[in-house]
Amino acid sequence: MAGKDANEITYDSMTGLKDRVTFFADVRRSAAAGQGRHMVLIQLTQLMRINRKHGATVGDGLLRAIAEYLRGVDPAYSAYRIANSRLTLLGPEDDRTRVEELTARIQKRFQEPWPIEDRGELHEVQAKAFVVHFPLKLRDTENDLVDKMNYAVSVFQDKAREGVLFFGEGLNEDMLHRRYVMEEVRYAVEQGTFQIYYQPIYDCGEGRFTSAESLVRLVTRDGAFLSPGEFIPMAEENGLIDGISWIVLEKVCRFLGGHPGLPIGTVSVNMTGQQILDSTFIRRIEENLEKYRLDGSRLRIEITERTVTDDFAEVRKVMECLALKGIHFYLDDFGTGYSNLSSVLALPFEVIKFDQSLIRMMVETDKGLKTIGLLAEIMHENDCSIVAEGVETEVQVRSAQERRLDRIQGFYYAKPMPEEDLMVFLENMRKNK
Repeated sequence: MAGKDANEITYDSMTGLKDRVTFFADVRRSAAAGQGRHMVLIQLTQLMRINRKHGATVGDGLLRAIAEYLRGVDPAYSAYRIANSRLTLLGPEDDRTRVEELTARIQKRFQEPWPIEDRGELHEVQAKAFVVHFPLKLRDTENDLVDKMNYAVSVFQDKAREGVLFFGEGLNEDMLHRRYVMEEVRYAVEQGTFQIYYQPIYDCGEGRFTSAESLVRLVTRDGAFLSPGEFIPMAEENGLIDGISWIVLEKVCRFLGGHPGLPIGTVSVNMTGQQILDSTFIRRIEENLEKYRLDGSRLRIEITERTVTDDFAEVRKVMECLALKGIHFYLDDFGTGYSNLSSVLALPFEVIKFDQSLIRMMVETDKGLKTIGLLAEIMHENDCSIVAEGVETEVQVRSAQERRLDRIQGFYYAKPMPEEDLMVFLENMRKNK
């Protein structure tokens, strides 16, 4: 910055830690001196949720308590706040054992609650700490270093790694591919170029396809097809998933509004917890229905259990409001984690979607078969229909029907397809019935 001493230390006003500017200045000085550095990245994973639930005063107090701890955790390491929910320690590279022990100590500290100054309160904060070592190069820009840190965090999280991550050429190439993917995602969000595929869902009672799930697909500007399993997690990490979901919703509404005679009753759209809890959510849904002259009874919204736990009361309010307009909710991926059955049944879900893992369990063991049967009885007693997801074999189909699962979704019946192919598929099904 012009007129400022390059060696001047600047501080984060909230935490009193050295700030982002000083962090990158220190990194550049290390690179110029040919000195490597171990970096401990501390990623706070629930700060936004804490602020929303308890207020910014609590969130700020927690940040200050954590900062005070990090400031004195090891005299060889300098502490920085480089982003809203990311803190960093920078220290010498010559003692790997020391940095690993330091990281373990930090992780252990986060297993205990933190005090809020002057409030007499204790609050828990979830965090992940990672050790990264990469060659520092003078040609690296600030964006390069941020990309490397972001990618290092994703490597640790995806592969549950421990110890020190050395950022060599292999990881650098992977990071460049990740940058390419994110550039394509951002472009597709800006231009609305995502494609929508539809997977028909078979209704066992009616003996035909009565609904479909909308699924987002991305073809890059150079014609490459990117897997949702690759770009969706990255979009979530970078705060773009909500933009994608709204694009999908509008395209689905346009498709349904333009084809009132389509022989399926409903199409479901996946929405995030952040969208559901946004004060503009219901209004934006209504605007899309009005824009495409679409009856709300043809639209369904899929959410996950994680969305439910974000704010139970508010989610219920939104669900009940939209139900008055004929828009009902599906619970997606039931069975993928800790399933709080009482919470699920306390909300007005129309459909519960049993995850593929439950379907596999159903055909692999007698216990699994009995468990699915019991769950089906409970859901039906509470007026919920069931979709069996990820069904791929005839054995799974027979088992699903024997357990009275209402609908079947999976490759056995149909793969996801573009809207033109969906219309042809449904017409062929109608003719062959």
